[in-house]
Amino acid sequence: MQPEIRLYLLDALVMLLLVILQVTVIPMLSILGATPSLPLIGVAFIAMRTGAAPAMLYAFPSGLLIDAYIGDVVGISSLGLVVAGFLMGFFHDAERSTRLIRSGKAVFIVLIGAFAFNLLYVFTYFRTLDFDLGTIALRHMIGAAAYTAVLSTIPVLILGRSASRLRV
Repeated sequence: MQPEIRLYLLDALVMLLLVILQVTVIPMLSILGATPSLPLIGVAFIAMRTGAAPAMLYAFPSGLLIDAYIGDVVGISSLGLVVAGFLMGFFHDAERSTRLIRSGKAVFIVLIGAFAFNLLYVFTYFRTLDFDLGTIALRHMIGAAAYTAVLSTIPVLILGRSASRLRV
Protein backbone atom coordinates (compact mmCIF):
# COMPACT_ATOMS: atom_id res chain seq x y z
CA MET A 1 0.00 0.00 0.00
CA GLN A 2 1.29 3.44 -0.87
CA PRO A 3 2.32 5.67 2.05
CA GLU A 4 -0.11 8.48 1.08
CA ILE A 5 -3.07 6.11 1.00
CA ARG A 6 -2.02 4.64 4.33
CA LEU A 7 -1.88 8.15 5.80
CA TYR A 8 -5.36 9.00 4.44
CA LEU A 9 -6.80 5.79 5.88
CA LEU A 10 -5.12 6.47 9.22
CA ASP A 11 -6.58 9.99 9.28
CA ALA A 12 -10.04 8.59 8.49
CA LEU A 13 -9.72 5.99 11.24
CA VAL A 14 -8.58 8.62 13.77
CA MET A 15 -11.50 10.88 12.83
CA LEU A 16 -13.94 7.98 13.25
CA LEU A 17 -12.45 7.23 16.66
CA LEU A 18 -12.73 10.90 17.66
CA VAL A 19 -16.39 10.96 16.60
CA ILE A 20 -17.10 7.83 18.63
CA LEU A 21 -15.39 9.37 21.66
CA GLN A 22 -17.30 12.63 21.09
CA VAL A 23 -20.72 10.99 21.28
CA THR A 24 -19.91 8.50 24.06
CA VAL A 25 -17.32 9.88 26.49
CA ILE A 26 -17.30 13.66 26.03
CA PRO A 27 -20.87 14.29 27.30
CA MET A 28 -19.69 12.97 30.67
CA LEU A 29 -16.88 15.58 30.70
CA SER A 30 -19.23 18.55 30.47
CA ILE A 31 -18.36 21.53 32.65
CA LEU A 32 -21.36 23.85 33.19
CA GLY A 33 -22.80 22.70 29.86
CA ALA A 34 -19.60 23.33 27.87
CA THR A 35 -18.08 20.35 26.12
CA PRO A 36 -14.93 20.14 24.01
CA SER A 37 -15.03 18.99 20.40
CA LEU A 38 -12.61 16.17 19.71
CA PRO A 39 -13.36 15.99 15.96
CA LEU A 40 -12.50 19.68 15.77
CA ILE A 41 -9.07 18.96 17.24
CA GLY A 42 -8.58 16.20 14.67
CA VAL A 43 -9.65 18.51 11.84
CA ALA A 44 -7.26 21.17 13.16
CA PHE A 45 -4.27 18.85 13.03
CA ILE A 46 -5.24 17.69 9.53
CA ALA A 47 -5.64 21.32 8.42
CA MET A 48 -2.25 22.29 9.82
CA ARG A 49 -0.55 19.27 8.28
CA THR A 50 -2.20 19.04 4.83
CA GLY A 51 -4.28 22.19 4.29
CA ALA A 52 -7.88 23.33 4.18
CA ALA A 53 -9.26 21.05 1.45
CA PRO A 54 -8.34 17.71 3.07
CA ALA A 55 -9.47 19.02 6.47
CA MET A 56 -12.85 19.95 5.04
CA LEU A 57 -13.14 16.52 3.39
CA TYR A 58 -12.63 14.82 6.74
CA ALA A 59 -14.78 17.35 8.61
CA PHE A 60 -17.97 16.88 6.62
CA PRO A 61 -18.56 13.14 7.21
CA SER A 62 -17.44 13.50 10.82
CA GLY A 63 -20.05 16.18 11.39
CA LEU A 64 -22.70 14.11 9.65
CA LEU A 65 -21.97 11.15 11.91
CA ILE A 66 -22.31 13.37 14.99
CA ASP A 67 -25.57 14.87 13.71
CA ALA A 68 -26.94 11.44 12.83
CA TYR A 69 -26.27 10.27 16.37
CA ILE A 70 -27.78 13.37 17.99
CA GLY A 71 -30.78 13.15 15.68
CA ASP A 72 -31.98 16.75 15.87
CA VAL A 73 -30.93 18.93 12.94
CA VAL A 74 -28.68 17.25 10.41
CA GLY A 75 -25.87 19.36 9.00
CA ILE A 76 -25.06 21.87 11.73
CA SER A 77 -22.00 20.01 13.02
CA SER A 78 -20.89 19.32 9.46
CA LEU A 79 -21.16 22.97 8.52
CA GLY A 80 -19.37 24.10 11.66
CA LEU A 81 -16.53 21.61 11.23
CA VAL A 82 -16.12 22.46 7.54
CA VAL A 83 -15.99 26.20 8.23
CA ALA A 84 -13.53 25.67 11.10
CA GLY A 85 -11.39 23.39 8.91
CA PHE A 86 -11.38 26.04 6.20
CA LEU A 87 -10.29 28.75 8.64
CA MET A 88 -7.62 26.61 10.26
CA GLY A 89 -6.34 25.62 6.81
CA PHE A 90 -5.15 29.19 6.28
CA PHE A 91 -2.34 28.47 8.75
CA HIS A 92 -1.01 25.54 6.68
CA ASP A 93 2.57 25.91 5.56
CA ALA A 94 3.96 22.82 3.84
CA GLU A 95 7.55 23.58 4.80
CA ARG A 96 6.92 24.23 8.49
CA SER A 97 3.83 22.13 9.23
CA THR A 98 5.57 19.63 11.51
CA ARG A 99 7.08 22.46 13.56
CA LEU A 100 3.74 24.28 13.72
CA ILE A 101 1.87 21.22 14.98
CA ARG A 102 4.41 20.78 17.79
CA SER A 103 4.28 24.41 18.95
CA GLY A 104 1.98 26.52 21.07
CA LYS A 105 0.65 28.17 17.93
CA ALA A 106 -1.30 24.97 17.25
CA VAL A 107 -3.36 25.56 20.40
CA PHE A 108 -4.10 29.12 19.26
CA ILE A 109 -5.18 27.81 15.84
CA VAL A 110 -7.48 25.29 17.53
CA LEU A 111 -8.90 28.14 19.64
CA ILE A 112 -9.71 30.15 16.49
CA GLY A 113 -11.33 27.14 14.85
CA ALA A 114 -13.25 26.22 17.99
CA PHE A 115 -14.57 29.74 18.39
CA ALA A 116 -15.75 29.79 14.75
CA PHE A 117 -17.31 26.33 15.12
CA ASN A 118 -19.13 27.22 18.33
CA LEU A 119 -20.24 30.62 17.03
CA LEU A 120 -21.78 29.05 13.95
CA TYR A 121 -23.21 26.14 15.92
CA VAL A 122 -24.84 28.35 18.56
CA PHE A 123 -26.40 30.84 16.15
CA THR A 124 -27.84 28.16 13.89
CA TYR A 125 -28.99 25.80 16.63
CA PHE A 126 -30.76 28.24 18.94
CA ARG A 127 -33.72 29.27 16.82
CA THR A 128 -35.79 31.10 19.39
CA LEU A 129 -35.24 34.63 20.59
CA ASP A 130 -36.19 34.06 24.22
CA PHE A 131 -32.76 33.23 25.64
CA ASP A 132 -30.02 35.14 27.40
CA LEU A 133 -27.35 35.89 24.80
CA GLY A 134 -24.67 36.59 27.42
CA THR A 135 -25.09 33.20 29.09
CA ILE A 136 -25.16 31.41 25.76
CA ALA A 137 -22.02 33.26 24.60
CA LEU A 138 -20.08 32.56 27.79
CA ARG A 139 -21.11 28.96 28.22
CA HIS A 140 -21.42 27.57 24.73
CA MET A 141 -19.15 29.78 22.63
CA ILE A 142 -16.29 31.01 24.78
CA GLY A 143 -16.38 28.21 27.35
CA ALA A 144 -16.52 25.39 24.81
CA ALA A 145 -13.85 27.02 22.63
CA ALA A 146 -11.51 27.44 25.61
CA TYR A 147 -12.22 23.88 26.77
CA THR A 148 -11.39 22.53 23.30
CA ALA A 149 -8.18 24.58 23.13
CA VAL A 150 -7.07 23.40 26.56
CA LEU A 151 -7.76 19.81 25.58
CA SER A 152 -5.75 20.29 22.36
CA THR A 153 -2.63 20.94 24.42
CA ILE A 154 -2.43 17.21 25.16
CA PRO A 155 -1.60 16.12 21.57
CA VAL A 156 0.63 19.17 21.10
CA LEU A 157 2.64 18.25 24.19
CA ILE A 158 2.83 14.60 23.18
CA LEU A 159 3.99 15.49 19.67
CA GLY A 160 6.44 18.06 21.00
CA ARG A 161 7.90 15.55 23.41
CA SER A 162 8.22 12.80 20.80
CA ALA A 163 9.78 15.14 18.22
CA SER A 164 13.17 15.03 19.92
CA ARG A 165 13.27 11.23 19.66
CA LEU A 166 12.05 11.16 16.04
CA ARG A 167 14.82 13.34 14.58
CA VAL A 168 17.36 11.63 12.37
